[in-house]
This record gives sequence, structure tokens and C-alpha cells, in this order.
Amino acid sequence: MVDVAGFLIRWLYLCGIARDIAEVQLLPQHQSNPFQHSNPSDAMGGSKYGSYDATYHTNLQQNHYSDIGHASSSSVDSAHFNSPQSIQNQPPITPNMPPLNSDLRWKDRYFKAVVSYPAGSQRLYALDALRIELIQQFAQHLRKTDNTLKRYSSYCNQKDTIDKIGSEEDPFLDADLEIVRAFELATSMNEEDGAALSPEDDKEQSPAEDAVLVISDEGADVFDANEASLNSNSQSKYDEMDPPSDEELESAYHSMSTFREYLPQLVSAVLSSPGAMQPALLDPIIKFRQLLLTRCLQDPNWGIEFCWLLEAEVGRAWKTLFEHRQQTGRRLIVVLPAEKAAVLAKIGTAKRAAFELLQDVEQATAYGCLFPTITGSHHVDPDLEPHPALLPSSLSLRRCSHFGDTMHFVDRLSRVSLDLQRVPAIHRQQSLIDSMEEMNRRLRRRMVTKGDVSLDVEDNSGPDEWPHISDVSADVIKYSVHFPLEPKRVTWPGGEFHKNIGSGSAAERSKTGVMRVLNIVSSECRVLDSRERCPYLVHLEVAETGMEGNDARLYTSGVQGIGTTIGESLSMPTVGERHEFKDEEVQAFGEAFPRYKIPSELLVSPISSFSSKGTAHEAENEGTKYNKKRQHDKATKFPSRGGWQSDELYPEEGFGNPYEMVRQTEYEQLHQQLFPPQPQQMPEILPTTTTKRALLDRVFGLPWSVKCEQIRQASPYGKVKGWRLASFIMKAGEDIRREALVMQVISKLNEWFQAEIPESHRPKMRPYSIMCVGGDAGLLECLSDAKSVDEVKKKTDGFTTLRNYFERAYGAPISQGPSIEQQNKQYTSSGDGSDTTFEMAQDNFLRSLVGYSLVCYIMQIKDRHNANILMDREGHIVHIDFGFVLGDTPKMGKVPLFSERAPFKLSAEFWEVLGGWNFNNGGLGVKFCKMFEKAFACASLHSAEIVSLVESALINLTGNPTVARLLASGVKNRLTMRGLPESVEQKTFIMNLVNTALTSWGTTTYDWLQKNMNGYQ
Repeated sequence: MVDVAGFLIRWLYLCGIARDIAEVQLLPQHQSNPFQHSNPSDAMGGSKYGSYDATYHTNLQQNHYSDIGHASSSSVDSAHFNSPQSIQNQPPITPNMPPLNSDLRWKDRYFKAVVSYPAGSQRLYALDALRIELIQQFAQHLRKTDNTLKRYSSYCNQKDTIDKIGSEEDPFLDADLEIVRAFELATSMNEEDGAALSPEDDKEQSPAEDAVLVISDEGADVFDANEASLNSNSQSKYDEMDPPSDEELESAYHSMSTFREYLPQLVSAVLSSPGAMQPALLDPIIKFRQLLLTRCLQDPNWGIEFCWLLEAEVGRAWKTLFEHRQQTGRRLIVVLPAEKAAVLAKIGTAKRAAFELLQDVEQATAYGCLFPTITGSHHVDPDLEPHPALLPSSLSLRRCSHFGDTMHFVDRLSRVSLDLQRVPAIHRQQSLIDSMEEMNRRLRRRMVTKGDVSLDVEDNSGPDEWPHISDVSADVIKYSVHFPLEPKRVTWPGGEFHKNIGSGSAAERSKTGVMRVLNIVSSECRVLDSRERCPYLVHLEVAETGMEGNDARLYTSGVQGIGTTIGESLSMPTVGERHEFKDEEVQAFGEAFPRYKIPSELLVSPISSFSSKGTAHEAENEGTKYNKKRQHDKATKFPSRGGWQSDELYPEEGFGNPYEMVRQTEYEQLHQQLFPPQPQQMPEILPTTTTKRALLDRVFGLPWSVKCEQIRQASPYGKVKGWRLASFIMKAGEDIRREALVMQVISKLNEWFQAEIPESHRPKMRPYSIMCVGGDAGLLECLSDAKSVDEVKKKTDGFTTLRNYFERAYGAPISQGPSIEQQNKQYTSSGDGSDTTFEMAQDNFLRSLVGYSLVCYIMQIKDRHNANILMDREGHIVHIDFGFVLGDTPKMGKVPLFSERAPFKLSAEFWEVLGGWNFNNGGLGVKFCKMFEKAFACASLHSAEIVSLVESALINLTGNPTVARLLASGVKNRLTMRGLPESVEQKTFIMNLVNTALTSWGTTTYDWLQKNMNGYQ
């Protein structure tokens, strides 16, 4: 399993040493074995790098980080390294990341590995070598994860091909089945002899050149990466077609998901870390860049988010210099070296590294290759990706067009939010609908033209012009773009037609794959309330592809043949043949004759994921029915091109002359005088209040599952196989990277709560996905069946208190009855909250309140008015909008009278819902404190991961490593235990926090301010 948190913690520590290298050079040489001291702080003589933090916990996970590397029995003898060359030629000592156990000995080991050399250049080389080795270990574990996923993908492709050949759809292809089997058997036999190894296998069989300098633990087995890779490569390709186990697959998907979640921290680390001490010999930053670029080459879906994060660093103002050269549909501007000076003058030289990395990432994502002669960057390191093969030009352009349009689709949505700010508020909703209709037309145009016309092509056509919904058939849906935002749940909901969402396993996620965009439900889009910006809600119809983002079939759907040139074909190895490029050949002919490679998934018969038998006809009929009358009316009223375009000028049913119209008007007026309309008797409305299901429907509307099914039934795309409904919010005009950071902390805490805290005291939170789109926009997953506390109060008829709302919506509390634990065991959620009792809703409120209170305390989240706190149908609360964190406060919040001084929001109405301190009368105040204590201890146990998350992200956000370190230090101090778990000191600390939050007058005054300024109840 890939431990990204462990990598970041160690990387930040080594970078801290690099920033203070002047102090490190003054320390005396450490002559003894760096792993023999039982007390590391004694050996370091009180150095700040040798100190460690004691922990109060006895139930630590001893091997929490042991999967990063394996220990070995060796020591570092500084006498063996008398020159920089001797460091590189030293036999590899086993790669090892010591476990992050209670005494954090790994810090001292890393530090001693540096000071064991004489002061001067050798310490600089040793520090660079340690960082490079850390990257190589990280890359090795990523390769293992990739191999697991490739085995599973190959197995699925092979199984689908065999099923298709043997199905009733192709009754006379039995011979083809034998051909496929013979081809795979011949390939596997050749690969067993070492004649047809893939580039990935090449990496595993490279000589022992990865480890430059390592530290190792004493008394453990030696880990030989080359031996492990040889053993894995000795297995034939035929054996590798066997699927990995469920545990391996689940671990691989979880690792890659975590790797993508940590992408903002990785971007910050590669851009803001200290450079190489001796870049002529060892450059860890270049190694780090190459690791990330390799991921973009392998997975362009991952590269899309990478591009947006780098654009947040660089900005987009420089693109205006080259708009005349931008090619339609590619969203890529290749800047020549001679033009780089103009770009740097626009963005500033401080952003040069980010700009160069952005150029490389865009090219790797769009074209699947790198052009070092253009960008001036280095080749991908052979240790990470030896001489990566290029895609044929036809596939490269298809890939560029698909992923460029995918990014343009989201960019255009963000532009709509910015444009709405210039529209009067009364017209914004209609303007939003018109913009979404125009986007739908562009999506249909791309489908109908089979991807030949990109989304950004301007044709001066209106939203209702060609192509229409009736022009879209099921066989052209595969030419649409895909939606890059993935929900926190397994997949988006699909209504009754496809309601089995799944349990979250890797098998379920692999079946759905990325989502293909079908249509925006424009009638359901709405502009959200905001004083300064125009965020809006979008409901997007999507379809499952069954393919991951790195599958070449995603952008080559429907392509008849690969279309390679003669030169590309000659540069491809034939079946069972592999050309070994020697160093002199690479230098002499590498640029003139690059290698080309066709993705393996394209060599398998593609299986359609969008429609089953009969689906295409049904979808086309639905589209025809949906649009038949409207298109017929338009064809009869107006000419196809030009002419009058208004119903008012030439109505379909008019009068022969103007006198007839006047006479008709007089008749209507005379009729109204003779028969005046009688006033309608309104029935007397009795003062009644709604309760239970009626109240929940009044507040939250229809349950989301019912709403989703209604949209599917009304949609012409509703019968497409794998139909889903993605619901998200587009925000533009603000940097949401801080909000994404808080959501990362919430997601990790919720994961740890689920794994380590018993059910009886387990808090519950509801994380949602956030994707940054440059530095001024972002996509946020919409939370279904949830409204803000402000909306709950306004939509509840006869609202008095929040406690009264709970009693009306879920029934009165029961003094005697089954316990809440028994009720939860017997409870099966219906999705509409109608089966939720008062005790269950109160318990849901308590658990979610504890979780978000802890997050607000750790991250110092402010602006906690009731419009930024949601409540769902079952009583959970969810905090949103984390724009003010870690010391930032709103403008009015800086006034002492309205300052939010409480550690977290615990208002009187929230406390009333819990029932207060009186346990005998059903009060949950004591349980709140106990649950908060358990959650705090769990978070403190993982304080190192949380601090590394915060510090690595803030380095880029603040632009100052010192400020980032101070803010992260504040997080660490707030997570420090004041005593042993269950001790009097710790309980006293928790009680003081709760009392401070409960009695803070700042919470009341800030709510009063928001009520009078914005109307928030």
C-alpha cells in the first residue's frame, strides 16, 4: 500500500534540514552507528533535529508505516565515503522508511545519516541522496500498485473479449477465439524468454542503481527490489491474467485514491521545496518532477487536476499573449524558448518553475509525451520510466482533443459563473438556463460530429439550433467528453433504473469507471444566494463507461483503425520482438527515430459500455418523441436559415387586416362589461402545522431518490445504460484551495473515526468532493437531501425552536423504550427520514456535531452562521464553506463585539436539541463530552499526518515556508494531549473547551449580525 502521508512527513523533515543547512554544517561529525543509541536525544546532544515528541498513547499502531519500506541490517560508515563519486558507487544499502512509532526514531536516523559525514560538500550530497532515495522508494510502491491494477484491467479485457466472441451476437467467430488464445499464449512464451518485456517490466529489471544512500534498521531482512522484480517478471503474462485478490485490488484502489487526494500537497512540495545542494550530481527536485510527470503520462485523468492546480499557481493571464496561436479544441499553448521571456515578464520570475512544470504537465496529459527540446526540461529519468514510448500521431491528437474538451467543458462552466456577476439579479436565473442550453448544444454537436468539432468552436448558432436531441443516437454518445469530478460515494445516484449504488468496494468502482457527459438538466439548475459571487447548482446527466481515466479506449471510441504512419509502424516492436536501445543509439537516433507504442487495451476488441441490445433504438425513439413536436413547429414557422425569427411579427394564426383585430378587441371588452368576473370565494385557512413526513417534504422537498427518478423519466437519455445524475456546485471568483484542504482533513478524520473508535462513541461526518479549477474556481459535490439550518427555519411553518422542529419532524421523545443502540440496529433507512425516531435524529445530530466541532477547533474555522451549516432529513448536520480558516476571519468578524472567539460553534439552540446536562431527562451533554474526548484522542494519534497535510498545502497558499510552519505548529499544539486518555487532566481540558464554546457571547453576537445583515435565521 502506498503511504503518501508517510512520504510527505519525511520529505518535509528533510526539506527542513535543507533550509537550515547552515546550522547543520556547524554540528560536529557523528562517528558512531546512527542506529545503536537507545535514546536518540542523548546522542544528538539536545539538537532540535534529534528531539522527538513523546506520546501518551499505548495502543499505537506499531507497523502503521512499515509497508513503506523494509528494514535491513547495515550501518552507515562515513569512512567509506571520501568523495562525491564514492557516494554514488557505494553498494546499495537497503531502502528503508522506519515506522513512525512512539519515539519517532526515524527523525534521528535521517539526521544522523547526514551528520555522519564530515562538514562540507559530503553532507550536502548525503542530504540530496536521502531525498532521492525517498522518491525512489515512493515510485517503487506506486509501480507495484499500478501492476495490480493492470493485472485486473487485463483480466477484465480478456474476459470481455472472450465473452463477446462466444456470445450469440457473433455466432460464427469461434475461430477468432482460438486465434486470441494462440496469440496470448505465444506472447506469454516469448515474454518468459525475456523477449517481449514491457517498459514497466524494464524498470523492474534495471540494475541496482536506484539506491544511492539509505538508512536501515538493525536486525531485519534485506529487501532486494531487483530480486523481487525478477521473481515477479519470471511469471508469464498468461499467469498475470489471473485477477488479483479482493484485498489486493481494494488496497490498490485505495492507494491510488489517496495519492490523488494528496495531489495539492505533492504540487506544493515539488514547487516549494529547497533545491538540490549539488544539482550537477544529484537533483531530488528533478526526480520528484519526473515522478509526477510519469503519472500524467500514464493517467491523463490525473493530469487534468494537476494542470488546474498548477494554473492556480501560475494564473492564466499569460495565455492572452498567445491566443492568436492557440489551436481550437486543444487547450494547449506551446511556448517556444525564445518566447519564454515574455511569459516570465507577465507572470514574474518567481513562478518560472511552476510555469515550466505546467508546460510539461499539459503536454504529458494532452499528447501522452514530452518535448524537452521545446520546454527546456529534462527527459523522464530512466529509473522512473526508461525511454517512454510515444503514441502514434492519430491517437495523440485524439487524446489531446478529448482531454482538452473535458477541461474546456469545466472551464466554460466556471466562466458562466463569472459572467452571471455582470447580469442583473432579476435576470440571472434565465441567463443561467440559456447558458446551459448552449452548452448542451455544443455537447450534442461534438457527439454528432464524432469528436471532429470541439466544444470551443464558435459557429454563431443559438441554443435551439442544430444539432437537436433527435439527432443524437446511442452510438454517438461515446464521442462525448467525460466528467472529471468523482463523488465521495462509490458513484453518482441513478434512480430506480439503476439504483444499486454499491458498497464502495473496488469491484463496484471498477465497474462504473469514469462518467461520460450526456446532458445538463437546465431546468433544474439554479443560482445560489451569495452577496458577492454567483455560484450555481448543476444537475448533470452522465453515463458509466466501465473504463478508468488511463484507458485509451476512452478517447478512441469509434476510431476505425489506428492510422499510424509508416515511420511510426517501423518504430513499433512486432509481436514477440523487443528492440533494446543502447545508449549510443539513443543519443544518435533517439530524437530522429523515437519509439512508438499502441496502448494494450486498444489491441482488444472494444466492448460497448453505453448501450445494451435494443438500447440504441429506445434512446433514439425517446429523443425523437421528446423533441418531435418542437422541431416540427420550428420548421413550419420559420425558414431554416435567415428570415424573420419572431412569433410576434408573423403569428401562425393572425387576422386578415388590422380592422379585424380592432373589432375583436372591442368584442372582448364588451363581453367583460356584460359578464364581469365574480370574486372567487377563498376557503378559510385554519392555523395548522405540518408534522412528520409532511414537514420533511415541506422543508427538503421530494427525497433525492424520487427526484432523481423523475428526472430520468423525463429525460430523452434516461434509458441509456449506466445512466446517472451528477449534482454539483460551480463556484468561481475565489480560491477554494483552503476549502479543499479542510475537506481533506475532514475526510481523513472520518476515515480514522470509522476504523478506530467503537460504534457507541463514533462521530459521523459527511465529506464531499472538491476539485480546484485554477486559482479562481472549483467544483463541489452537492449534498443531497440537505438544507441549511437557515432554510430549515424559514420553511418550517410556525417555527419556534430547533428542538420543537425535531419533535414535530421525528415525533416526541420517548421516556421509556428501546435504547438508541437497539433502535439503530433495527433501523433500515428509507431515504426520506420518515422512519427516523426522535432519539435516532437526536443521536445523529450529536454524532455529527461532535465531529464538526473537533474540525472547527483544529482548523480554527470561522464564519459559522446558520447558512453555512446544513441539516439533512435524518438530523445530521454538515458544515460547508470553509473560506476562513487558520486565523482568517470575515471583515465584520474582526470587530471585537462580533468576533467568533469560541473554539467551535455550540449555540444555545444546538445545546437545547441535545437536552443539556440533565442525563436523567434525556440530556446528551455528558455523552457529547465523552464522544468529543474519544475523537480528540484519535485525532491526536494522527497529528503527524494532519500537520503534514496542513504544512505542505500552506507552503504554496502563503508563499512563505516559515508562515506555513508556524500555522502547522499551531495545529499541532491544538492536537496535543493534556494527559493520558481518560485522565483527569484530559477530561478537564475537554470540559473547559465545551464550557468555553457554550458560554461564548461571540457566537450569539455573530449570529445576530448575520441575521440583520443577510437575513440568516
